[in-house]
Amino acid sequence: MIADNGQMTAAAQLARRGTRTVDCPLSAVGSFPLPCFLAPMAEFTSPPMRLLCQEHGAARTYTEMVNAEGLCRGNPKTAFLLETFPAERHVWAHLYGNEPERLAEAARRVEALGRFEGIDLNAGCPVPRITAQGAGSALLHDLPRLARILRALVRAVRLPVTFKTRLGPNPNLPTWRETLRIAEDCGVAAVTFHARFTSQGHAGQTHLDLLAEAVASTALPIYGNGSIVDRPSAEAMATTGVKALLIARAALNNPAVFTLAPGPVPDPIALARRHLALELDYRRRAMAFSRLDPEAATVLTFRRHLFRYFKGLPGANALRGHLFELHTLADIDRALEALGERIVDSRQSTVDSAGARGVHPV
Repeated sequence: MIADNGQMTAAAQLARRGTRTVDCPLSAVGSFPLPCFLAPMAEFTSPPMRLLCQEHGAARTYTEMVNAEGLCRGNPKTAFLLETFPAERHVWAHLYGNEPERLAEAARRVEALGRFEGIDLNAGCPVPRITAQGAGSALLHDLPRLARILRALVRAVRLPVTFKTRLGPNPNLPTWRETLRIAEDCGVAAVTFHARFTSQGHAGQTHLDLLAEAVASTALPIYGNGSIVDRPSAEAMATTGVKALLIARAALNNPAVFTLAPGPVPDPIALARRHLALELDYRRRAMAFSRLDPEAATVLTFRRHLFRYFKGLPGANALRGHLFELHTLADIDRALEALGERIVDSRQSTVDSAGARGVHPV
């Protein structure tokens, strides 16, 4: 527990404080040195998306935001957000709320399911319907409450507890130092920082300098999040010293982003078809919670994913204009066939044009 230089290691420092450490044993995929996780996203990180990303290199995934109060009340729709596919691994439950005891009870219910590796608290979502409840990034305006919540969660379960937050409400009110002190005192296992302030939403500069300061100021593992879309942006965030990266919106149009490999996106037709099959399976499981039949529910849900796979590719704009004309799985299948043909024709046209100019592959 002592480092070679005679100093106490980070794990030893945290153990002395009673903090539950969680190593990042999940190995990186491909040539990138850090593990990459799929960040929690409301309405997106359901089992189909999680499993698809895991199949393409995500070392850990998180559920959608799960309302602790709804879970405690036994709301079946809330409980369904905790469904997992048998093939899923390394899934964490992502909870939100602002009442310590209700969050603790929700965490106990999550732990009893036996499906999850850990509990993650949302303390960073800037969406008004969440902050109006005193949850998400609203907790940065009430740090004593955040401390009570984290302490209650850690005491309630044996699973490791982490939380995802921001650098502060706005640049004039940075709270990351106080947040880290709370994290250390309460015994959480790690902290994820979205490297922006709440006031920025999901746009604007990521403050990697402040993230690096946060990493250097604590023995806790820090994970980084915010505008990681490719290898250069991942490398930039990795320079801060974070232990892992959380990728969010970039995964929606490229679930294979987690390898951070150079080169073109994998075959979007194959990705879309795999996602569609997983979505149909999931919706069949949801029959008890939906008035729609599984096919109709799959089509409605998948339409918002479909355009993302083909953004910037031939035929994408035409597809976007006709998304609401897709009412059946057969409609989606025909649209995918047509897109595939346009992509092949475009690539062949590019090759023919290059050949005409005397440019040949080597």
